[in-house]
Amino acid sequence: MKEPFCHDIRSVLTSPGKALSLKSIGAATLFLISGYLVYSFMTYLALITDGGGVDYIWGNYGFFPFKFFAFNAITAKIIFGLGLVGGLFCFALAIMAVAIINFEEIRGDYFFSVFDAIRFTIGRIPTLLGCFISMLSFVAFIYVLILLIGLLGRVPVVGDILVALFYIVPIFLTLLLTLFVMVIALCGVILLPIIIAAQKEKEIFGALLQLFSIVIKQPLRFVWYLIVTTILAKLSAFVLTYFVYQTVIFSRVILVHGGGEPIETLFNNAFNILPINSRLVSFMTHPIPGLDFGFNIHSGFRGDSTIGGIILAVSLCVIFFALLGYMTAVISTGMARGYAVIRRMKDDYFIADEKPLVSHEDYANPPYKSTKDGSDDTSGENLSS
Repeated sequence: MKEPFCHDIRSVLTSPGKALSLKSIGAATLFLISGYLVYSFMTYLALITDGGGVDYIWGNYGFFPFKFFAFNAITAKIIFGLGLVGGLFCFALAIMAVAIINFEEIRGDYFFSVFDAIRFTIGRIPTLLGCFISMLSFVAFIYVLILLIGLLGRVPVVGDILVALFYIVPIFLTLLLTLFVMVIALCGVILLPIIIAAQKEKEIFGALLQLFSIVIKQPLRFVWYLIVTTILAKLSAFVLTYFVYQTVIFSRVILVHGGGEPIETLFNNAFNILPINSRLVSFMTHPIPGLDFGFNIHSGFRGDSTIGGIILAVSLCVIFFALLGYMTAVISTGMARGYAVIRRMKDDYFIADEKPLVSHEDYANPPYKSTKDGSDDTSGENLSS
């Protein structure tokens, strides 16, 4: 039976519970790990291009080169920038994968699997990429246009007069519009994947039209939903992180009781590899960043880099990415349901009335075929007692 959808803030407030599902967390985690791999590979490539040795880089950063590096070579800066963009794009894909799961649930399809969500998201990569390229092309065109107008200032005698004369129109107004487009593009990192997930067709123009329409017509509601969803995501992720950490410690105690010193050494080796004191870990272990309220992970582990320790460290990293995936899923769930509310308020359009993307036949209760005289057709099968 289709669950009623409330077109108000109540739908957004249910995001922590709705996002706590294996398919939502799994879909978000997969794309977050993809973004981590893209970013880490490009960062290591940039560090090597800038003249760093592999041994030195690995000894200082290991699996987690999370830092804004001061590169000397322009090529290294470009490679590092591409890595940041690639990681951010994978984050947008994680938002989209969870959003399509929520939209299908709003439409009444509770059997939309994580594999369906991944296939849908991969199929919409050209659309999302086309939207960002379109906005970037507009900004680049305006930059070149204003650059050409600036060249008029080099004309002797009348150059500076022409620039001053045309400053308000078109220079200032055009740059004001360009700045507005850049702000919308930042909002689009979260909002564009949700808009594309809500569309049945692959439309770049339609997605951009909805993006600008929401920011212009419903900015306060969008910002309000984003603030509420972000707070819910942070608090719920903190609670889940605490329970996950206690589970890891509990498992360590039990395994050490059974395996003894080798198991304790295995955990010490794994924890020694992990960046326990990093800002990202601190962000997850404290509900309010910057305040000394939360819990700290014990950092007194001492060990060596062994094969078993590396494998266990990778396993713990996957668990940590799942926590980040849950936080991402809460944000995506809240904003997807908020988008359905905004479409109702802005366009009087009900996403809940749409048909699901995939029709699932009811195999448990197949329909009976009737004969012309109204009796049930058993297809010649005899029932025996």
